[in-house]
Amino acid sequence: MRAAYANSHLHATRWRFFKREGKPMKAGMRKRIAAAFAVMATSTALMLSAPGTASAAPAATPSLRAFGITGDGTLMATFTTDRPNVLNWVRAVTGLSGDTALIGIDFRVQNGLLYGVGNKGGIYTIKIPTGTEDVVVTKVSQLQYTLNGTNFGVDFNPAADRLRVISDNGQNLRHNLNDHTTIQDLNLTTPPTEGTTKGVSAAAYTNNDLNGATATTLFDINTTSDQVVIQSPANNGTLAPTGSLGIDAGINAGMDIFSTLSNGKTVSNAAFAALAPSGAGTPSLYNINLFTGEATLVATDPAMAKFPLNITDLAISLTGS
Repeated sequence: MRAAYANSHLHATRWRFFKREGKPMKAGMRKRIAAAFAVMATSTALMLSAPGTASAAPAATPSLRAFGITGDGTLMATFTTDRPNVLNWVRAVTGLSGDTALIGIDFRVQNGLLYGVGNKGGIYTIKIPTGTEDVVVTKVSQLQYTLNGTNFGVDFNPAADRLRVISDNGQNLRHNLNDHTTIQDLNLTTPPTEGTTKGVSAAAYTNNDLNGATATTLFDINTTSDQVVIQSPANNGTLAPTGSLGIDAGINAGMDIFSTLSNGKTVSNAAFAALAPSGAGTPSLYNINLFTGEATLVATDPAMAKFPLNITDLAISLTGS
């Protein structure tokens, strides 16, 4: 993708946000979406100006170390993002206390550890096995609100150091692991449509670094409308679509964003999602274009992009290895 195309498409996409059904978007929302796209545009400009990334041909999917959990939350596996059909190991999750399964996982930038959230709201650190042992989790905190939903998105805000938990029933929680408090933010909504938005089951923040000058943007996947959406402000739960996935995704989706850093600051973001199109059986891994919403398989051979297990959430190593 060339820079000229990316910039023109970005402006066109922004205009679609600003005007809907012939009515101008409210000034507050317009400013929030513009700010989110400004952050994304900066990242894109840096990525497109980097050597070897300006080719019109699609770039090969990078080989990044990732971890996934099964839909029942009892198994964890590891794989690389370019070969999700090959699971390097599959282990049982052990050590849950008060929970019976994990609903989501993510790496925390502040300490580099992998965390999981249980189906009863327990929050755990996850010890990644180095041998044949099972995955051992240790409870470190507890959500103060009962989870409301069936499928959930879990991701750390790298700037605020808060754990975001959203659900397919519109729940929107924010947890502070430092003082173990949970804030129940406003339910997910998609103006101008009234009422709580259902079907959002994946969430991921951009710019996973500790640079104080770096902002972050929260992206979700709405499996009801099959769209990528920006959640901004995240605490208000306000959603605005960036575009269609291009597939009919099953309701249990998972997403994560890998940030490439230079001197401790993000220069590009790559989004991946575990999605199960209707009738597909087990999910496949997709590259996600955050600007257009488009989902494309990570491999040209669909069999190489398909998980051999029901992997429904993923977390990519902060270093990629």
